[in-house]
Amino acid sequence: MVFLGTHTFTFTLPSTAEVEKENYETIDVPGFEAVCTFRHLDELRSFDEPVFAYAQAVAVSKIEDYDFRGSHYASVLAFPEAARWVLCFPVRRLKTRYAPQTKAVTPDGEDVFYTFSSVVTNDPSKTFIQVVPDLDSLKFLSPQPGDKLAVIRANDWDWDDGRNTAFIRLRDVLEIEFVSGSEVRVL
Repeated sequence: MVFLGTHTFTFTLPSTAEVEKENYETIDVPGFEAVCTFRHLDELRSFDEPVFAYAQAVAVSKIEDYDFRGSHYASVLAFPEAARWVLCFPVRRLKTRYAPQTKAVTPDGEDVFYTFSSVVTNDPSKTFIQVVPDLDSLKFLSPQPGDKLAVIRANDWDWDDGRNTAFIRLRDVLEIEFVSGSEVRVL
């Protein structure tokens, strides 16, 4: 799972990334620059660039370079062909980090989980919802085309055996919000 920041809603991934050489010359290389953790999203924004309005969460099958800008940065290089699905969602900046833009459910703090709208709505006879504890873990879920990002606050949950996802009983859901302006495209 990698993340990019954008100024508009888009599923398009960059095809080249700019890299600076030793003599301060910049060149374009194939692929796109991203970060592996959502909390590092602001590292992709240049100093004179406005804050991001949207983020893209991209499930990739392979990362080409884990040390793209050097060990002091969190950025990586991936190829658009490695993308399996893209979630584009609106974000807001909170001091030095970004958060999904929500109206009802605060997207951080304790007891907050994430999932996709189809996980919540596809089977009304379901008694639980599969969720992840952070945006970085969305890769452990399987979104459907057109899904929205769902933010859930719960008072109880159970971890699965691998501890990558959790299960929330419907009766334990305190709040749920489908993030307006978010959508998944499966590639």
